[in-house]
Amino acid sequence: MNLLALKLRGLWNALRRGPRAGFVLLALLGALLVWAEVGGTVRALTFLGGFGFIGLGVFRRVLETGLLVLLSGVTFSAVTTAISTLYLSEDLNFLLALPLPVRRVFGLKVLETFLAAALVPTLLTVPLLVGLGLYRAAPAWFYPLAVLVSVLVYALPVGLGALLAVLLMRLAPVDRVREVATALGVLISAALVWALRSLHPERLLSRAADPAQLDGVLRELSGGGGSLAWPQAWAAETMWQAALGHLSPALWPLLLVTPGLLLLATLLAGHAYQAGWARQQSSARLRLDAATRPPNRLEQLAGRLGVSGLLAARDLQLTRRDPTQWSQLLVLVALAAVYLVSIRSLPLPPIPQFRGILGYVQLAFQGFVVAGVGVRLAFPAISLEGRAYWLLRTSPLTAWQLVRAKYVALLPVMLALSLTLAGSSAALLGLGPLLLLASLLIGAASALLITALGVGLGAALPRFTADNPAEIGFSAGGLIYTLLGLLTSLLLLALLARPAYLSVALPGLYPGLSALWTGWGLGGLLALLLFTLLGSWGALRWGAARLDRLE
Repeated sequence: MNLLALKLRGLWNALRRGPRAGFVLLALLGALLVWAEVGGTVRALTFLGGFGFIGLGVFRRVLETGLLVLLSGVTFSAVTTAISTLYLSEDLNFLLALPLPVRRVFGLKVLETFLAAALVPTLLTVPLLVGLGLYRAAPAWFYPLAVLVSVLVYALPVGLGALLAVLLMRLAPVDRVREVATALGVLISAALVWALRSLHPERLLSRAADPAQLDGVLRELSGGGGSLAWPQAWAAETMWQAALGHLSPALWPLLLVTPGLLLLATLLAGHAYQAGWARQQSSARLRLDAATRPPNRLEQLAGRLGVSGLLAARDLQLTRRDPTQWSQLLVLVALAAVYLVSIRSLPLPPIPQFRGILGYVQLAFQGFVVAGVGVRLAFPAISLEGRAYWLLRTSPLTAWQLVRAKYVALLPVMLALSLTLAGSSAALLGLGPLLLLASLLIGAASALLITALGVGLGAALPRFTADNPAEIGFSAGGLIYTLLGLLTSLLLLALLARPAYLSVALPGLYPGLSALWTGWGLGGLLALLLFTLLGSWGALRWGAARLDRLE
């Protein structure tokens, strides 16, 4: 029996019975996003190419640090996602009872782990590399290589996570496996953050200020110079050389290390996977505490907000008790740290217009980070109720109150992440007052809209019977949400693009915040306000209405 064929048949049946309009929307959004990302990459390279070697060198470092940020996001959650998929999926009772080698079941679950943890970063990376190939007029073999490299670089932490999951479930105390997995994810990701320091971009800035060393800096930017000791450097070097028609030796570590980790994990699983799963099953116990307790301080404060506040307080308590959930907060902190270190380390030339435009455009990447976090936090919020959702519906609780409660609980976390990225990156880049204000406004709007979009779409397309929580994010609804979130980020960026450009290109005519008081500026602010408020309210209301009709 082919397990992959079995899963594909289930996927085909779900697609055949699902809403065709939704799948058409998903295809249209995907095509629009690919067009926007490829076109934006070509335009960015055209703009940076006007600055010669140093501009293209900056893009190369941006590519490498962008890969590092995405790779770090996968690494943060790879171990916990692997444990959830490999050992806590509800279909394992059926799969492991089949007369099949255990390694085949393990291989299927590793593939599901890759889809849950790395599908979105892979889909984001491939169009960017295609844009690089189009700009460089790369040979035809560049494009399949771009797909292969994208899969390999993100499969590496997935393979490492699967290997560690097998070892932990076999050797570590079962009731502490998730805590240990979270700690390992943070430690591995900290090593990736340290990898940024191997680039030493600040040295390039100090050397560029010396005319005697400027030629060497230009050659280094155009020909590399970063450390090739890390996976994101292997991928960046491979694709940069491939765009020029050369096959780089940096491809070999990816071809050896990633399959090697997956093979090692599979061999180990043949001896330890089923035993670890049985160990986890035998250790599961239900702890009941019949004692009644008065409401704590948090519940008392939340009670003043009504039913929605109490539900939000309950979600916070459940998050605190479940390491798989509160580890997501560590992921947020670590992602913010990686992103800010990446921004601080970019070797930017001392040209105000260059710095200002790049500082504004990088807000789109911040939106990508927020959308990537939202697909793990906001979109699954309703579905994580599971079968307990029907218990909630037996109470006098409306779908609108439930959706609103999820939004209230998640919004502070998403706002903190988005505003921290926006304000800190603007300060690190030394942007002017208008760009700083625009960054904060767009950051706040991104958090409000993307969180509402996630909760609303998650309510409209819930998956209460998912085999494990990791599956929720890479469902058709999760992909639609991710694409809409990314397009929302680009649209928010476009609303204030004109006043931002005027303040950067014509600082003498539009000093300070004066560009905001032009017709373009006032129109952009009004459009930003209306789009944020109406979009957030509409997404939540639509999701609640769809959820209310669910039988």
